[in-house]
Amino acid sequence: MSENIQTLHSYRRESKAALDSPAIQSAMDSCHEAGGGKVVLTPGTYRCGTLFLRDNVTLHLEVGAIIVGSANLHDYPMPLVPFTDAVGDIRGRALLVAETASHIALTGGGVIDGNGGAFPIGKPDHKQRPFLCRLAYCKNIRISGVTLRGAAAWTCHLLGCDDALIEDIHIDSRINENNDGIDVDSCRRVTIRDCFIASDDDAICLKTTLPEPCEDVQVSGCTLITECSALKLGTESYGDIRRVTIADCRIPFAGTGAIKLLTSDGGIFEDIEIRDIEIECGTGPIFMRLGSRGRTYVRGVEAKGPGKLRRVRFANIRARTFVPPKDIVQPFTGEMMPPRAFSGVFVTGLPGQPVEDISFEGMEIAFSGGGQPQDIGRPLPEEPGMYPELYYFGALPAAGFYVRHAKTIRFANTRASLQQPDPRPMFAYDDVEDVVETER
Repeated sequence: MSENIQTLHSYRRESKAALDSPAIQSAMDSCHEAGGGKVVLTPGTYRCGTLFLRDNVTLHLEVGAIIVGSANLHDYPMPLVPFTDAVGDIRGRALLVAETASHIALTGGGVIDGNGGAFPIGKPDHKQRPFLCRLAYCKNIRISGVTLRGAAAWTCHLLGCDDALIEDIHIDSRINENNDGIDVDSCRRVTIRDCFIASDDDAICLKTTLPEPCEDVQVSGCTLITECSALKLGTESYGDIRRVTIADCRIPFAGTGAIKLLTSDGGIFEDIEIRDIEIECGTGPIFMRLGSRGRTYVRGVEAKGPGKLRRVRFANIRARTFVPPKDIVQPFTGEMMPPRAFSGVFVTGLPGQPVEDISFEGMEIAFSGGGQPQDIGRPLPEEPGMYPELYYFGALPAAGFYVRHAKTIRFANTRASLQQPDPRPMFAYDDVEDVVETER
């Protein structure tokens, strides 16, 4: 990017309704028209509606600069590229937006606050509440150093993007529901490293709502705290997910599971390595599910049958699990699920559609235990179209690892222990071909 630099300062407004976004947008547009450059926000508070990032322009927030999102939904226009979420709502409004842009950057030590509390549950515009940052079909992206907080919905959504680097950012997004941290959707060549994420919903989530794959993604050095899933591939999984490496991450807390691989809409998940992960306190540490929900997310595509889940390696995962203090209602059946339904490693394909070539190496997991004799040999539902969540299946037939409908499973140097007595076997298999256990 060029040396063209425009510096903006906050000012005292005569009207509480006045927005700073027109001035910031004008500066970014001018930089773009001049061939590129940097727009610098000096310390102060900037109240904004949607800001559109432009080609070859860096938006830089100095330490002490804070962008605060408007409380008025009308200040967030619906973008040219909308998004259909997992429950069928048309979404896409955001505080920061880029569409088909290239060489864009968001940098500095400042803060972007989505003001998510302005769009609470029950408010008429709650379903249309804006994301904090949404980049669609962009190339050569860098997000570095900034703090993203208080999103009204997802915090950072990349859709159909190529060549993105997200590093050293701090996300605190627990002010509303569905507050994902970073969502990488049908993107290629993405690196996420050295980030801190505290989120109400999934912390880092790879998905494919487009037919195009999500591939060549690297995640490393991140700390993840979440009421839901810390590291999740799926559930939106129309396209393939492949060549993913996740390493050297710390998970102090994960409320509904630490690591999940969930292909439900026909996508092929393959060539995935997850290693050197510390799970200090989490429910089910690993959940892998091949389902057949058959959902689509864009017009004009046909629903698919089951995909594939294969060539996945877990190595050096250290975990200590916990269970909730009371029974939880399974939303699809209304059945009460016991707390122990949240524990265990569960790997499952479908009858005639096995998961394949899964290895566990150097695992060290302290499972919660507390199972009951009636759990031994308990048949679990198949429900291929059900939303994939571990506790929906109820208590597992194993205190530790339960593998079903699978082929070529490897365990090496895997140590499992119990925090309280449990009559269930530590390892149990159903419809599994070719299991190798080495020094476990």
